[in-house]
Amino acid sequence: MSTFYKESNNEKTESLYDKTIMYRGELATFAQKYSCLVDFNFAEKYLYGRVDRNYVSIEVNEALVSLTTIPNADVDVGQVKVINFVADAFAGLSRHFQRSAQIGAIRKTDPYLSNLKAYAGYTNIDQAYTNYFNSLIEAMSRVKKEKSSNFKDFNEFMSFVNSFSRSVGKTFPITKPGFVRSRFNSVMNNGVSIEIADLSYENDDQKIQDFVGSPNFEYYLNACNSYGFMVDINFPWRLVADLDSVAMNGYANRYGYASTDAILITAYKKSHNSYYRQFKQNLLNIYNNLSKKYTIIDKCSNKSIIVEPKIYNIQDINNSYDESYFIKTYCILRFLEEENKLSEAQQRQSANDTSSISRTRGSSYALTRFERFVSQPFDYRGSLSYLIRVASNSEAT
Repeated sequence: MSTFYKESNNEKTESLYDKTIMYRGELATFAQKYSCLVDFNFAEKYLYGRVDRNYVSIEVNEALVSLTTIPNADVDVGQVKVINFVADAFAGLSRHFQRSAQIGAIRKTDPYLSNLKAYAGYTNIDQAYTNYFNSLIEAMSRVKKEKSSNFKDFNEFMSFVNSFSRSVGKTFPITKPGFVRSRFNSVMNNGVSIEIADLSYENDDQKIQDFVGSPNFEYYLNACNSYGFMVDINFPWRLVADLDSVAMNGYANRYGYASTDAILITAYKKSHNSYYRQFKQNLLNIYNNLSKKYTIIDKCSNKSIIVEPKIYNIQDINNSYDESYFIKTYCILRFLEEENKLSEAQQRQSANDTSSISRTRGSSYALTRFERFVSQPFDYRGSLSYLIRVASNSEAT
């Protein structure tokens, strides 16, 4: 076991804390010198590649953007894809390293920082959300069992859903926009991230040995900065395209992206627009998975009665509840998934306003306006304002 850096998260708590501090201290020295070394768990950087300028959840628009296979990927991992201009930038960075190794500017025997290879790239967010959603249903099922919660129809089920989200919605969101902003959404879903090693995310000792301690590390940081890449301070083999950098914009210009905003508008789409169309079906899927027969005791006869929950299909749901009901339900769930300072009455009023706007301007316009409001990082967990408030509270106690 390493004396200074953790090798796994299974070590003793006190040891984990001390060793994590050691790792962060070691990397802080480099971060002061190289601005491209970024902590994506800190403040608004946490949301990088997950939200647009208005903090609205976004995802890669596969219908409009070209995902290109990186030619120099590791042979054992198969195809690695990212957005076209990012693939070009990485190809340029790789060639730069190859030339540097040939002329002896860097150590050519370095296992990762001499001949750059892509081990991981874009992963489809729909599949990621589906996997998460299935796990969420299992978690809700356990909560239902632990609390002995039962429901005979969709109305009672929605009471359970609201209770669940009120309790843990900020940690375990139900909606896809909530998922996009959550810790369950990998940065590898943003289309502009590449990993050049397949090392353990937990093993800080290996990060130091194979990357930070490499004689090529500072050369690597300089080169990444020159080609428009940021390096994840927590996983130094992870490159993330800096969409605001001159270098990366130069590659993007070749494909008609005139600016960073053009990239965000064209290469990405707002998550809520496509998701809302499946919102009812998702709720119905949860209902169908959680609805089970249960027994109650009749107070008059003192006999056991088996209650069978009502069976619904999507047409039944559409016939029983109007669109306004689901617009409001969506809004309330989103409030429960985000940090906000609104009272319940204010949240309900906002949901009602969104529903009214939807009737006159359409759901896409109404929900986009709502998402711009609910997604603002007033005190978003991890945001700068949140960290300042936590620090202030700590000083006061």
